[in-house]
This record gives sequence, structure tokens and C-alpha cells, in this order.
Amino acid sequence: MPKEARKRLENIGALLVVGSGKGGVGKSTVSVNLAVALAKQGASVGLLDGDAYGPSIPLMLGVRKRSESKGWSAALPLADLKTQQRKIQPLTRYGVKIISVGFFIGEEQAVAPMPDALGLLMRQLLFSVDWGELDYLVIDLPPGTSEPQDTFCRELVVDGAVLVTTPQDIARIDTAKALAMFQRAHVPVLGVVHNMGSVLCPHCGELFEVFPRSTEQRNALDSVPVLGDIPLDPGVVSMSDQGYPVVVSMPESAAARVFSEMAQKVTQRLTEEREGEA
Repeated sequence: MPKEARKRLENIGALLVVGSGKGGVGKSTVSVNLAVALAKQGASVGLLDGDAYGPSIPLMLGVRKRSESKGWSAALPLADLKTQQRKIQPLTRYGVKIISVGFFIGEEQAVAPMPDALGLLMRQLLFSVDWGELDYLVIDLPPGTSEPQDTFCRELVVDGAVLVTTPQDIARIDTAKALAMFQRAHVPVLGVVHNMGSVLCPHCGELFEVFPRSTEQRNALDSVPVLGDIPLDPGVVSMSDQGYPVVVSMPESAAARVFSEMAQKVTQRLTEEREGEA
């Protein structure tokens, strides 16, 4: 679909996607903390968990239990989303409006839509939610470059993409594929987040590398602005599993400071992109 024919979501100031070419790089952690950091800085923010295969947002935001929120039932089958007459009311946590397939299914229940149906499923979920007026809607995408990425990029005006990678070759090469996908779709890539490049020792407080650094002399990601380098902190991991994002549970930690700066950089990069288009 031509860029000018794509739909802009009503009452949404900016649609942001967080993606990676490879799983296990901390993409959902970045999505959650970016959304909460933007909210802490005074923005109205929504967060859509776009990973139907492994929705982790409920766990990270402490809303693991199925909820009976006004306008929808936790027992509602996914296939019935398109027949809902009322808008789905998102849950709110840490000032962020959130929706996830994980709200509709059991925590250990598998969702296995056909790849060509996944984009339709996530699109339907996105448009069935009463988001209200938002400054930012953040979509946490599944790994890879297939669906629902293709549907979102073809049908919606995506104002910016944030890429997440770890330092080793296999992650950077796969994330470069995600970069190419967004570039082909004319989606502005706001920057890349380097995650888990180092680990914080809980005993001495020293940082040391946990993954081998890339040996590639050149990589397409080198041309993308760096939004932040996030150290791996065991305390952060533990609190995330309990539903407390680091920007809330450990606001003075190194990781929380990086996320706060990242939110400011994303806002600045969006402004620059819009000024460039004017």
C-alpha cells in the first residue's frame, strides 16, 4: 500500500513500534520501560503487546491474572473480537494503557494463528480498543520480519521504529534485517538500543561484558543513532518478573537512567523526523 494511503490512528499523536530480528534480546523489556518512562515524563501513553505467540507484557507489568475489565471478558475467544459491539477498555498500569492477547488466554495457553492470519488478528485487536487520546502508542512487535510487522507497516502510518539488539554477531545481523524491512516500508528508524552488552556485578558493582562483541567490521546498524546501552542487572530482571519495571522499581539505577534518557531521545528524534518532512 502506498505510504500516502496508509491510515493514521484517530487521536494517536505518534505510533511507535519496537522490533528486533531475533528473540531473546530484551525487546519487551525495552517496550515496557520506554512506555512507562514516557508516561513518567508527562505523556499519555498506550502499549499494545503485539506478540501473540509469547505475550510477556502482562507479566512485566504485574497484570498476569485475567481481568474482567468493563467492555470485555477475559474468557472472550479471540475469534469474537471482530463481533464486539463495544470497544475494549484497556487496563492501566503505571500510567500506561495496555492491551495484550495474554489478557484473553491462560498464562500457559498457546496461541497458534496461521502466519497470514496473525496480522489480521493484531490489527483487529488494535482497532477494537478504546485508547482515548494518546501522545504515544507503543507496539511491542514479535521477533522477525514477517507478521504482524508487514500488516502494520503496509496499512498504518508508523511514525518511528526502535530496534533492539545485543552485541554479538548473530543478533546484530538479524536486527539489520529488521532495519532493512522498516526502511523498505519507509518507516523512520529512530535508533537502536544495545541491550545486555554488560552485566552489573551485584557484589562489587563493576560492569563486565556478558556477550562477545561483534567481530563484523561493518554492519548496517552502524548507521543508526544509538538510543542507549542498557546493562544487565540481576535486580532489574528479578523485579521485572514481579511486575515492576526498572524505571518504577529502581529509578536511580543505571538501567533506569538509560531508559529515561531514551524516552527523551525518542521524543527528540520524532520531532526531527517531522520537521524533516515539513
